[in-house]
Amino acid sequence: MTRFSTKAALAALAVFSVATFADYADAASCTNSFNTCASRCRTKYAHDKNCVSDHCSPKLATCKSTGCWQQGGDFGNVLTCNLDKK
Repeated sequence: MTRFSTKAALAALAVFSVATFADYADAASCTNSFNTCASRCRTKYAHDKNCVSDHCSPKLATCKSTGCWQQGGDFGNVLTCNLDKK
């Protein structure tokens, strides 16, 4: 039973690692981070018609100069740096 549990745990970890890498690869540029932000605005904050211009656009400008994107509080305030500034 322990051997099976270990194999299952390793398989789950491998799947999680691939999913995490794919998420990072998708957000490896300022433009992709902006697109994610805009998508979240359209879905989670649809009532706020200025969400993209008030929230995402300033973050894009900052990212294009620093290479870093700071997620909002609803998304853990995660700071991701070394992004492609395109």
